[in-house]
Amino acid sequence: MKSWQLGAVLFVVMMVGCSSNTEGTEAAARKYFGIEFKTWMAGETSTVATKRSQRMMFAPPISYDIRSIVSSEPDVLACQDTANLPKDWKTWPAFKLNAAIEWKSEDGTPLTKVTTYLLTWNTDEKRWYATEQF
Repeated sequence: MKSWQLGAVLFVVMMVGCSSNTEGTEAAARKYFGIEFKTWMAGETSTVATKRSQRMMFAPPISYDIRSIVSSEPDVLACQDTANLPKDWKTWPAFKLNAAIEWKSEDGTPLTKVTTYLLTWNTDEKRWYATEQF
């Protein structure tokens, strides 16, 4: 076998061996939350915007800090069509996430509120669902 062919074979083997499925992992949940939160901070519609901030028409938050993230039970509403909920929904990866959200108060000083979210990975739809917990 020529050296370039051997190199190509080794490259393919390394790529297959190094690639890993990160869907539904804690790292993927953190990444999803970060992207959605930055979208919210930019003033755009986001799945992690809190109900109170939407109802009160608050200005977007100025920062966030994930305080904790732990495995949790999945949300039964984490699907487009709850009438046709897959039988395996209880096995979907889910994480409870506590985030300290910083807002600019009316007098210009920072105001921090800790909010809990449930992030559920729907394995059928291949997407995350974020639900604010009360």
